[in-house]
Amino acid sequence: MDAQRAAHLLQANEQLVLAVIRAQDEAAAAAQALAELARSPHIEALTGRPDGALLFDRLTHALAAARHKGDRLGLLFVSVDNLQVLNDTLGHALGDQLLKLAAQRLAAAVRGSDTVSRHGAHEFLILLTSLSHAREALAVADSIVGAMSLPGQVGAQKITFNTSIGISVFPDDGEDGDALIDRATAAMYNARRRGLGSYFFRGEAATTARSLELRTAESLQRAGEPPPHAGDAGTAEHRREANEQLLLAALHTQELLDAAESAYRRQAELMGVVAHELRGPLGPISMAASLLGMEGAGKPVMPMVKGVIERQVALLSRLVGDLLDMTRINTGKLRLDVQRIDVTRVIAEAVRDLEPATAARLQQVRVELPGGELIVNGDRLRLGQVMTNLVGNASKFTQHGGVITITASVSDATLTIGVMDNGIGISLEALSHIFDPFVQESRATSFDGSGLGIGLSLVRELVQAHGGQVIAQSEGLGKGSRFTVRLPLLSGG
Repeated sequence: MDAQRAAHLLQANEQLVLAVIRAQDEAAAAAQALAELARSPHIEALTGRPDGALLFDRLTHALAAARHKGDRLGLLFVSVDNLQVLNDTLGHALGDQLLKLAAQRLAAAVRGSDTVSRHGAHEFLILLTSLSHAREALAVADSIVGAMSLPGQVGAQKITFNTSIGISVFPDDGEDGDALIDRATAAMYNARRRGLGSYFFRGEAATTARSLELRTAESLQRAGEPPPHAGDAGTAEHRREANEQLLLAALHTQELLDAAESAYRRQAELMGVVAHELRGPLGPISMAASLLGMEGAGKPVMPMVKGVIERQVALLSRLVGDLLDMTRINTGKLRLDVQRIDVTRVIAEAVRDLEPATAARLQQVRVELPGGELIVNGDRLRLGQVMTNLVGNASKFTQHGGVITITASVSDATLTIGVMDNGIGISLEALSHIFDPFVQESRATSFDGSGLGIGLSLVRELVQAHGGQVIAQSEGLGKGSRFTVRLPLLSGG
């Protein structure tokens, strides 16, 4: 063997070793992502935020740590005062989107170490850990007020949230979780009752009874009745109404429990899918590694082995990346690098990146864009992820020789992007939950079973984080599909 050939083989071996190391790193990252998912069963299905049980568990541990270190911690009781009215006016479908938008704004306004949890129909509790001074809680509340008062858009509706915030601080306002929650609850009701609107108010020392009294008084005021006093002739009627409210609350709690159990079942199914998807690339990598140890494996084999490992490592990277993004969203740790970007370039990059896949399927990709730039405020990487997911899905679920069309239009300061295909289509039943995480239609998995079923869920979360909306449409199986993304367009874009 001459010196030049030996040098080439040595270089190829070094590249293969590096590829194997990268594959091991990706597998370790996947295991960590799975572990984080397994530790997160208490996620509220609608908003993707921790539920009350998880928040109280974190509050208990945070109190123990604060006592040990001599730190402070804060608790904010946040009421989105006009959310119920918006829900009743616009309907439950848009109301759910408004609730998700409110949760996203709250998560973006607090620190990465804080916990945002839905506490009621339109209320949230926020745990602030490691406060050096009580005024830090006021600063966070100030940030929330600013974030929630920004105008937003859901569908064609422009909305503004009105917020009341109550604050309690350990150890100043209580020594345990119940006392802190009661104090923050009473403070929030005082803030709302005094007409402060989007403001926060740290007030009276409270008990559970006092918090319930304030809640009852407010409910009766909304109904146009005076609050009950001991000895009133209407006390029995008020008690009957209170019992009805308790029954409704119990039924709502059962609904939430059923939703949580359904989410847990989907998560358990996900574990099996993830294990299957991650095991898939390991077989070819193991085969390629065994070829390296075979006698006579010379230079002609090296490019093939290197290609196998690189393709499988790329697949692992995509799977792990999707898992980690879902974990960041569920834990409120997703952050956007927002800047002025031209969406036409984002679309062009997504089409170019997917060209090998569409070419292999002999598919035609048509791009129909208006002239000039389409400027939005957004995260270039995340919007690229949205387009890659949508166009990639269109290619994956369209037969060989099919057509994929990407369009864009501007109307009323809104950018509308459409991704259409003439593929297998979506059934009416599947359309209702097409954006739910870990959900895959049986016809889609039989056509192409790759993936974890979280791509479209990521698309929805990322679009909503940009103040936009995404909808799916299909006339049925075999009739193709259309995904429409709407984003706020910058003036002059």
